[in-house]
Amino acid sequence: MRSALIVGTGCVGTSVALALRAAGVTVHLADGDRNALRVAVSLGAGSAEPPAAPPDVAVLDVPPDDVAPTLGRLQKTGAARSYTDVAGIKLRPQREALRASCDMTRYVGGHPMAEPEHTGALAAREDLLRDRPWALTPTEATGTRALNDVLELVALCGATPVLVDAARHDDIVARTIHLPYLLQELMSEDAAVRHPLADRGLPPARPASPAPEPWGALLAGNADAVLRHLGALDAGIHEAMAALEPFASAEAGTETGLGTETETETETDAERAAPALRRLHALLARGAERPAPTPVRAVGTVAVTVRDAPGELARLFADVAAEGVSVRDVAIEHGPDHLLGTAELLVGPARAAELAAALRARGWPARLARSAPVRPDPLKELT
Repeated sequence: MRSALIVGTGCVGTSVALALRAAGVTVHLADGDRNALRVAVSLGAGSAEPPAAPPDVAVLDVPPDDVAPTLGRLQKTGAARSYTDVAGIKLRPQREALRASCDMTRYVGGHPMAEPEHTGALAAREDLLRDRPWALTPTEATGTRALNDVLELVALCGATPVLVDAARHDDIVARTIHLPYLLQELMSEDAAVRHPLADRGLPPARPASPAPEPWGALLAGNADAVLRHLGALDAGIHEAMAALEPFASAEAGTETGLGTETETETETDAERAAPALRRLHALLARGAERPAPTPVRAVGTVAVTVRDAPGELARLFADVAAEGVSVRDVAIEHGPDHLLGTAELLVGPARAAELAAALRARGWPARLARSAPVRPDPLKELT
């Protein structure tokens, strides 16, 4: 791949651009938001100048509802040889592209499964997509040239391609991403959830993006799959309520509570509770019979003491890169005197001890620190 066009300079689009630039690809950037485009250019993600000839591939980092219109507009002008997008849902954009008479032979739907902590170009990283699954949803109409172009794009970003049907993709993300987000928002309406006791030792369940607008578009665009899983959850909730009601106390306002005045002399609480307890055990046993979730992948943490001075972090990252170690995340803590700080580098567990030793050899005060979990990939079951 020699050149690419990135349409939309959000976090994912800019991260794709940075990865391609690092691989020696000429990258052109386009965005209706001039400020966002200026930021991406300043980060070295590419040029704002239009390409002299159509690039090999165009990547659309636009909202799901804008995929088909943007694709149609670009194809009419011959903007690129092949096209893909990075929207979080796939079936609706695919159907809309078909209705808009887009050239489906040159388009491959895509969704890199990354979880940036923030939105916008400033949150972009060259390695954001490295070692992450990247869903691709080709159709029967997809041409071999387009699929190969997009597969090369994924490889240059260091990601792992996962070919999946668009409907199957949307069903998976509905169950593993969209539904948990919706439930988290519904639960957050309860003041008790915001009590300090609810935060002790519990990891944040809220998805990365705090803005409701993108999530609203994703949920609306994936309504069929989300509703299907909501319905199954609703049935399970009502079954659990029916199993628990016999154990509720009369003081709580439940007429069927055990130990009430309706108890007869010949029927004990235990005897009356036995059928309900069997129902509850059966409900829990169904959950135990399901396949265990994919265990989290541990990462190693290397803590490095750095001087709180300009250029120190850049020098540290250059030394890490020279060792060939990929940093998955980094946390910076400034010291109280603002003279020294600590950079915690999250790396693969197999490389943590090696990196700490290599950095010490380069003169850095480095040590192994705690390990941290990495959430399983939503598309793991497809690989």
